Amino acid sequence: SCLLSTKMVLLRILYASQTGNAQDVAERLGREGKRRHFETHVSSIDNYNPVNLPQESFAIFVTSTTGQGDPPDSFKRFWRFLLKKSLPANSLNGVACAVFGLGDTGYVQYNTTGRRLAVRLNALGADELLPIGLGDDQHPLG
Repeated sequence: SCLLSTKMVLLRILYASQTGNAQDVAERLGREGKRRHFETHVSSIDNYNPVNLPQESFAIFVTSTTGQGDPPDSFKRFWRFLLKKSLPANSLNGVACAVFGLGDTGYVQYNTTGRRLAVRLNALGADELLPIGLGDDQHPLG
């Protein structure tokens, strides 16, 4: 006999926002996930303990890049953790991640935070759930 699991898949959605745009996108992703029968947890990245990341199945990161390529203030503690030299290259094996960066091609350092995050997640062994998405404030659709 075949038993179907009724456990919903948890989709962790973490945002790093300076002005609120990344939070808006993350919350919309959360609503879309729920509509598709995922259990979604949306939170600011500074309210998330990065030590828990290897236990996640699916993680979506939404981050903006501010000023001249700077990460949002809320991203800095998480980023310092990811850059630890003591983290093994396979730390995130089995974690499927997606990154969506919000930026503006009017700046030289377009979407630097999202791009660096995607590279680091990959270096730590995360699976790419989707190719990186790069939003551009200069684009007619935002």
